[in-house]
Amino acid sequence: MNWFKDNPFLAGIFAVSLIAAGALGFLIFSSFTAYTASSEAYTAAVTKLHALQNKVPFPNDANLKAVQAGLADYSAGIANLRAQLAKMEIPLDEKITPQQFQDGLRTAVNDIRVKAEANNVKLPPNFYFGFDQYQTQVPGEQAAPYLNRQFLVIQSIIVRLVDFKVASIEGVVRKPLPQESGAAPAAQKKAAAAEPVLSRYPFEISFAAEQAKFRVAFNSLLGADQFLIVRSVGIENSSPLAPPKKEGEPAGAAAVPPTSVGGVAPGNDPASLQVILGRETLKISLHLEMLDFAEPVAAKK
Repeated sequence: MNWFKDNPFLAGIFAVSLIAAGALGFLIFSSFTAYTASSEAYTAAVTKLHALQNKVPFPNDANLKAVQAGLADYSAGIANLRAQLAKMEIPLDEKITPQQFQDGLRTAVNDIRVKAEANNVKLPPNFYFGFDQYQTQVPGEQAAPYLNRQFLVIQSIIVRLVDFKVASIEGVVRKPLPQESGAAPAAQKKAAAAEPVLSRYPFEISFAAEQAKFRVAFNSLLGADQFLIVRSVGIENSSPLAPPKKEGEPAGAAAVPPTSVGGVAPGNDPASLQVILGRETLKISLHLEMLDFAEPVAAKK
């Protein structure tokens, strides 16, 4: 302490030097910190640049225009596909009222009964195309257009079967449409927000027919106005057992007696011959799905 008092000038120089050294150290530390941050930012920028340069396509104006053009072509392709699918669907007539649906259904039931009787096709009692509950009640406003479209699809198949003169129509079983549940408006709005690309409406048609007529009827589904998927086909032969064999007859021998050149069994009256093959009928259960393709979001108004 005495030295500082005895040498005030040197003490001042020392103090100033000490403060300057501290300031210089702070500036050096700050500069190093700033340099480190700048170096890291530069390294990150270079890494990002290299990543962008290696991307395919590189995000420049030319590639952006190419991507936009490809997106436009893709959207046009989707719209064209939707237009083609629309040709494979019966249009949804939203103007159909519940009373109009019920009246049309009743008229169709009367018409199919007349046609079936004329073609000697047996219908089940109280046949109503699978819409039995609407004999005495009308559907809701929301459900009527969707019910009418499904009815037109089922009706076209039944009419075709009757025209082919199958043996009988056993029945129609359909799963209720979502619109028949009478969901609350809030639930409907939520369902619309998550509308699927397509909706499936399954139903089953059972009938009996000869083998040849079944093949014709089944192939006719390809010409349906509505996009249909055959999920499964159940077939049961009316004669599941093989014809009985005569005692002592070798396995695999024909059950029909041998015939002469004229087609008459020796010693037998032609009127007594019994045809045991080819008269079987088939009981068929067709499990079908009607598909409804949703409108593209961009195409909706």
